[in-house]
Amino acid sequence: MAAQPSIADLRAFVTVGEQQSFAAAAKTLHLSQPALSRRIANLEAVLAVRLFDRTTRSVELTHLGHKFFAEVRHTLHELERSVSGLHDAAQLETGDITVGCVFSAVHHFLPEVIRSFRNKHPNVMVRIIEEGADEVLASVKTGEADFAINYIGMHDPEVEFTPLLQESFVLACPADHALAKRRFVRWEELANHAYALVSHASRNRVLIDQALAHVGRKPRPACEVRHISTLIGLVQSGLVVAVVPRLTLPTDRSAVVGVRLENPPITRTIGRIQRAGRTLSPAAQAFVDMLMHAGREKSR
Repeated sequence: MAAQPSIADLRAFVTVGEQQSFAAAAKTLHLSQPALSRRIANLEAVLAVRLFDRTTRSVELTHLGHKFFAEVRHTLHELERSVSGLHDAAQLETGDITVGCVFSAVHHFLPEVIRSFRNKHPNVMVRIIEEGADEVLASVKTGEADFAINYIGMHDPEVEFTPLLQESFVLACPADHALAKRRFVRWEELANHAYALVSHASRNRVLIDQALAHVGRKPRPACEVRHISTLIGLVQSGLVVAVVPRLTLPTDRSAVVGVRLENPPITRTIGRIQRAGRTLSPAAQAFVDMLMHAGREKSR
Protein backbone atom coordinates (compact mmCIF):
# COMPACT_ATOMS: atom_id res chain seq x y z
CA MET A 1 0.00 0.00 0.00
CA ALA A 2 1.35 3.43 -0.95
CA ALA A 3 2.43 5.72 1.87
CA GLN A 4 -0.22 8.21 3.00
CA PRO A 5 0.41 11.80 4.08
CA SER A 6 0.13 12.48 7.79
CA ILE A 7 -2.24 15.02 9.34
CA ALA A 8 0.78 16.90 10.70
CA ASP A 9 2.31 17.18 7.23
CA LEU A 10 -0.99 18.34 5.73
CA ARG A 11 -1.44 20.95 8.46
CA ALA A 12 2.10 22.18 7.83
CA PHE A 13 1.34 22.48 4.10
CA VAL A 14 -1.86 24.48 4.69
CA THR A 15 -0.16 26.79 7.18
CA VAL A 16 2.70 27.57 4.77
CA GLY A 17 0.16 28.13 1.99
CA GLU A 18 -1.80 30.57 4.18
CA GLN A 19 1.26 32.43 5.48
CA GLN A 20 3.27 32.22 2.24
CA SER A 21 6.30 32.13 4.47
CA PHE A 22 8.20 29.26 6.07
CA ALA A 23 9.37 31.49 8.92
CA ALA A 24 5.84 32.68 9.79
CA ALA A 25 4.37 29.18 9.42
CA ALA A 26 7.07 27.67 11.64
CA LYS A 27 6.27 30.25 14.32
CA THR A 28 2.53 29.53 14.08
CA LEU A 29 3.11 25.77 14.37
CA HIS A 30 5.77 26.12 17.10
CA LEU A 31 8.31 24.30 14.91
CA SER A 32 11.84 25.09 13.82
CA GLN A 33 12.20 26.06 10.16
CA PRO A 34 14.27 22.93 9.36
CA ALA A 35 11.57 20.72 10.96
CA LEU A 36 8.86 22.46 8.92
CA SER A 37 10.92 22.13 5.72
CA ARG A 38 11.28 18.39 6.38
CA ARG A 39 7.50 18.02 6.72
CA ILE A 40 6.87 19.78 3.41
CA ALA A 41 9.60 17.77 1.70
CA ASN A 42 8.13 14.53 3.10
CA LEU A 43 4.66 15.47 1.86
CA GLU A 44 5.97 16.27 -1.62
CA ALA A 45 7.85 12.96 -1.67
CA VAL A 46 4.76 10.96 -0.63
CA LEU A 47 2.59 12.72 -3.23
CA ALA A 48 5.32 12.81 -5.87
CA VAL A 49 4.25 16.39 -6.62
CA ARG A 50 6.01 19.72 -6.13
CA LEU A 51 3.68 21.90 -4.04
CA PHE A 52 5.71 25.11 -3.64
CA ASP A 53 8.05 27.19 -5.77
CA ARG A 54 10.43 28.74 -3.28
CA THR A 55 13.36 31.08 -3.47
CA THR A 56 15.34 32.83 -0.77
CA ARG A 57 12.80 35.67 -0.91
CA SER A 58 9.38 34.09 -1.65
CA VAL A 59 7.19 30.99 -1.35
CA GLU A 60 4.41 30.41 -3.87
CA LEU A 61 2.05 27.50 -4.43
CA THR A 62 2.47 25.67 -7.73
CA HIS A 63 -0.52 25.17 -10.02
CA LEU A 64 -1.21 21.72 -8.54
CA GLY A 65 -0.37 23.08 -5.10
CA HIS A 66 -3.16 25.71 -5.41
CA LYS A 67 -5.77 23.05 -6.19
CA PHE A 68 -4.57 20.72 -3.44
CA PHE A 69 -4.40 23.61 -0.94
CA ALA A 70 -8.11 24.48 -1.34
CA GLU A 71 -9.19 20.87 -0.89
CA VAL A 72 -6.92 20.12 2.07
CA ARG A 73 -7.76 23.33 3.92
CA HIS A 74 -11.49 22.49 3.69
CA THR A 75 -10.88 18.89 4.80
CA LEU A 76 -8.77 19.95 7.79
CA HIS A 77 -11.41 22.52 8.78
CA GLU A 78 -14.14 19.86 8.71
CA LEU A 79 -11.93 17.46 10.66
CA GLU A 80 -11.22 20.04 13.34
CA ARG A 81 -14.92 20.90 13.52
CA SER A 82 -15.77 17.22 13.97
CA VAL A 83 -13.15 16.78 16.68
CA SER A 84 -14.37 19.91 18.44
CA GLY A 85 -17.98 18.71 18.23
CA LEU A 86 -17.03 15.30 19.57
CA HIS A 87 -15.17 16.90 22.46
CA ASP A 88 -18.13 19.15 23.27
CA ALA A 89 -20.51 16.18 23.16
CA ALA A 90 -18.20 14.14 25.41
CA GLN A 91 -18.10 17.04 27.88
CA LEU A 92 -21.92 17.42 27.60
CA GLU A 93 -21.54 20.95 26.21
CA THR A 94 -23.78 20.12 23.24
CA GLY A 95 -25.69 17.27 21.62
CA ASP A 96 -29.04 15.59 22.12
CA ILE A 97 -30.56 12.43 23.57
CA THR A 98 -33.76 10.57 22.75
CA VAL A 99 -35.72 8.87 25.52
CA GLY A 100 -38.64 6.53 24.89
CA CYS A 101 -41.34 6.19 27.52
CA VAL A 102 -44.72 4.49 27.75
CA PHE A 103 -47.59 6.97 28.12
CA SER A 104 -48.52 5.74 31.59
CA ALA A 105 -45.08 6.42 33.08
CA VAL A 106 -44.07 9.73 31.46
CA HIS A 107 -45.37 12.05 34.16
CA HIS A 108 -44.04 9.93 37.02
CA PHE A 109 -40.46 9.49 35.82
CA LEU A 110 -39.45 12.24 33.44
CA PRO A 111 -40.31 15.82 34.52
CA GLU A 112 -38.12 15.83 37.63
CA VAL A 113 -35.18 14.17 35.86
CA ILE A 114 -35.44 16.47 32.82
CA ARG A 115 -35.45 19.50 35.11
CA SER A 116 -32.31 18.33 36.95
CA PHE A 117 -30.59 17.33 33.72
CA ARG A 118 -31.36 20.66 32.01
CA ASN A 119 -30.07 22.59 35.03
CA LYS A 120 -26.76 20.76 34.80
CA HIS A 121 -26.47 20.42 31.00
CA PRO A 122 -28.53 23.25 29.45
CA ASN A 123 -27.08 22.83 25.94
CA VAL A 124 -28.12 19.19 25.53
CA MET A 125 -31.57 18.74 23.99
CA VAL A 126 -33.83 16.02 25.40
CA ARG A 127 -36.22 14.43 22.88
CA ILE A 128 -39.09 12.30 24.23
CA ILE A 129 -40.86 9.51 22.33
CA GLU A 130 -44.08 8.84 24.23
CA GLU A 131 -45.89 5.84 22.78
CA GLY A 132 -47.43 2.50 23.66
CA ALA A 133 -45.26 -0.32 24.99
CA ASP A 134 -44.66 -2.04 21.62
CA GLU A 135 -43.78 1.20 19.86
CA VAL A 136 -41.37 2.22 22.64
CA LEU A 137 -39.65 -1.16 22.52
CA ALA A 138 -39.31 -0.84 18.73
CA SER A 139 -37.80 2.65 19.08
CA VAL A 140 -34.97 1.18 21.16
CA LYS A 141 -34.38 -1.78 18.86
CA THR A 142 -34.13 0.43 15.77
CA GLY A 143 -31.85 2.93 17.51
CA GLU A 144 -34.38 5.77 17.29
CA ALA A 145 -34.28 6.04 21.10
CA ASP A 146 -31.06 5.84 23.11
CA PHE A 147 -32.96 4.04 25.87
CA ALA A 148 -36.52 3.85 27.16
CA ILE A 149 -38.78 3.31 30.15
CA ASN A 150 -41.09 0.36 29.54
CA TYR A 151 -42.78 -2.61 31.18
CA ILE A 152 -42.04 -5.06 28.35
CA GLY A 153 -38.71 -6.28 27.00
CA MET A 154 -37.55 -8.13 30.11
CA HIS A 155 -37.13 -11.40 28.19
CA ASP A 156 -36.18 -9.91 24.83
CA PRO A 157 -32.60 -10.92 23.89
CA GLU A 158 -32.13 -7.75 21.83
CA VAL A 159 -32.43 -5.42 24.83
CA GLU A 160 -31.12 -5.11 28.36
CA PHE A 161 -33.84 -4.58 31.01
CA THR A 162 -32.97 -2.90 34.33
CA PRO A 163 -35.91 -2.88 36.79
CA LEU A 164 -36.90 0.49 38.26
CA LEU A 165 -39.99 -0.33 40.28
CA GLN A 166 -42.82 -2.82 40.80
CA GLU A 167 -46.19 -1.17 40.22
CA SER A 168 -49.63 -2.48 41.14
CA PHE A 169 -52.89 -2.05 39.27
CA VAL A 170 -55.59 -0.32 41.28
CA LEU A 171 -59.25 0.52 40.96
CA ALA A 172 -59.58 4.20 40.12
CA CYS A 173 -62.76 5.59 41.68
CA PRO A 174 -64.41 8.99 41.95
CA ALA A 175 -63.64 10.31 45.42
CA ASP A 176 -67.29 10.10 46.41
CA HIS A 177 -67.83 6.54 45.09
CA ALA A 178 -68.97 3.77 47.44
CA LEU A 179 -65.69 1.85 46.89
CA ALA A 180 -63.39 4.84 47.38
CA LYS A 181 -63.09 4.40 51.17
CA ARG A 182 -62.27 0.69 50.99
CA ARG A 183 -58.79 -0.66 51.82
CA PHE A 184 -59.06 -3.13 48.95
CA VAL A 185 -61.58 -4.43 46.43
CA ARG A 186 -61.85 -8.01 45.15
CA TRP A 187 -62.18 -8.50 41.40
CA GLU A 188 -65.44 -10.38 41.78
CA GLU A 189 -67.00 -7.33 43.43
CA LEU A 190 -66.62 -5.34 40.23
CA ALA A 191 -69.59 -7.25 38.82
CA ASN A 192 -71.76 -4.95 40.93
CA HIS A 193 -70.33 -1.76 39.46
CA ALA A 194 -69.88 -0.19 36.04
CA TYR A 195 -66.15 -0.55 35.46
CA ALA A 196 -63.85 0.07 32.51
CA LEU A 197 -60.64 -1.46 31.10
CA VAL A 198 -58.19 -0.72 28.34
CA SER A 199 -58.92 -2.73 25.20
CA HIS A 200 -57.05 -5.79 23.96
CA ALA A 201 -54.91 -3.47 21.83
CA SER A 202 -53.07 -2.44 25.01
CA ARG A 203 -50.20 -4.40 26.55
CA ASN A 204 -51.67 -3.51 29.95
CA ARG A 205 -54.75 -5.53 29.01
CA VAL A 206 -52.51 -8.49 28.19
CA LEU A 207 -51.10 -8.35 31.73
CA ILE A 208 -54.58 -8.16 33.22
CA ASP A 209 -55.94 -11.03 31.13
CA GLN A 210 -52.95 -13.22 31.99
CA ALA A 211 -53.44 -12.56 35.71
CA LEU A 212 -57.16 -13.36 35.47
CA ALA A 213 -56.71 -16.46 33.32
CA HIS A 214 -57.43 -18.82 36.22
CA VAL A 215 -60.21 -16.78 37.78
CA GLY A 216 -63.49 -18.63 37.37
CA ARG A 217 -66.13 -15.96 36.85
CA LYS A 218 -64.72 -12.71 35.58
CA PRO A 219 -66.87 -9.58 35.74
CA ARG A 220 -67.59 -8.12 32.32
CA PRO A 221 -66.44 -4.51 31.84
CA ALA A 222 -69.04 -1.92 30.94
CA CYS A 223 -66.59 -0.01 28.75
CA GLU A 224 -63.28 -0.50 26.94
CA VAL A 225 -60.98 2.24 25.60
CA ARG A 226 -57.57 2.34 23.96
CA HIS A 227 -55.74 4.71 26.32
CA ILE A 228 -55.49 4.83 30.08
CA SER A 229 -55.74 8.62 30.03
CA THR A 230 -59.25 8.13 28.63
CA LEU A 231 -60.07 5.79 31.52
CA ILE A 232 -59.02 8.43 34.02
CA GLY A 233 -61.21 10.98 32.26
CA LEU A 234 -64.21 8.65 32.43
CA VAL A 235 -63.62 8.13 36.15
CA GLN A 236 -63.36 11.87 36.73
CA SER A 237 -66.70 12.31 34.99
CA GLY A 238 -68.28 9.85 37.46
CA LEU A 239 -69.34 7.48 34.68
CA VAL A 240 -67.33 4.39 35.73
CA VAL A 241 -64.63 3.01 37.98
CA ALA A 242 -61.56 1.75 36.10
CA VAL A 243 -58.62 -0.61 36.47
CA VAL A 244 -55.38 1.33 35.91
CA PRO A 245 -51.67 1.21 36.88
CA ARG A 246 -51.13 3.16 40.09
CA LEU A 247 -48.71 5.63 38.48
CA THR A 248 -51.43 6.90 36.16
CA LEU A 249 -53.60 8.23 39.01
CA PRO A 250 -53.86 12.04 39.09
CA THR A 251 -51.59 13.68 41.66
CA ASP A 252 -54.63 15.57 42.95
CA ARG A 253 -56.57 12.88 44.82
CA SER A 254 -59.53 15.12 45.58
CA ALA A 255 -61.38 13.85 42.49
CA VAL A 256 -59.96 10.35 41.84
CA VAL A 257 -58.54 7.83 44.33
CA GLY A 258 -56.95 4.42 43.84
CA VAL A 259 -58.03 1.31 45.79
CA ARG A 260 -55.92 -1.84 45.93
CA LEU A 261 -57.25 -4.79 43.90
CA GLU A 262 -57.17 -8.29 45.42
CA ASN A 263 -57.92 -11.88 44.36
CA PRO A 264 -55.75 -11.62 42.38
CA PRO A 265 -53.47 -8.61 42.80
CA ILE A 266 -51.89 -7.57 39.49
CA THR A 267 -48.50 -5.90 39.10
CA ARG A 268 -46.14 -4.85 36.35
CA THR A 269 -42.39 -4.23 36.46
CA ILE A 270 -41.27 -0.94 34.94
CA GLY A 271 -37.66 -0.79 33.86
CA ARG A 272 -35.08 0.93 31.71
CA ILE A 273 -34.34 -0.78 28.40
CA GLN A 274 -31.51 -0.25 25.92
CA ARG A 275 -30.05 -2.23 23.05
CA ALA A 276 -27.98 -5.14 24.27
CA GLY A 277 -24.23 -4.58 24.10
CA ARG A 278 -24.49 -0.93 23.04
CA THR A 279 -22.64 1.92 24.76
CA LEU A 280 -24.70 5.01 25.53
CA SER A 281 -23.44 8.47 24.60
CA PRO A 282 -22.06 10.52 27.53
CA ALA A 283 -25.24 12.64 27.55
CA ALA A 284 -27.56 9.62 27.52
CA GLN A 285 -25.51 7.93 30.26
CA ALA A 286 -25.68 11.07 32.40
CA PHE A 287 -29.47 11.13 31.99
CA VAL A 288 -29.71 7.43 32.88
CA ASP A 289 -27.63 7.98 36.02
CA MET A 290 -30.01 10.75 37.12
CA LEU A 291 -33.02 8.58 36.28
CA MET A 292 -31.74 5.63 38.32
CA HIS A 293 -30.89 7.91 41.25
CA ALA A 294 -34.36 9.45 41.16
CA GLY A 295 -35.90 5.96 41.03
CA ARG A 296 -33.96 4.87 44.10
CA GLU A 297 -35.02 8.00 45.97
CA LYS A 298 -38.70 7.45 45.13
CA SER A 299 -38.56 3.82 46.28
CA ARG A 300 -37.26 4.70 49.75
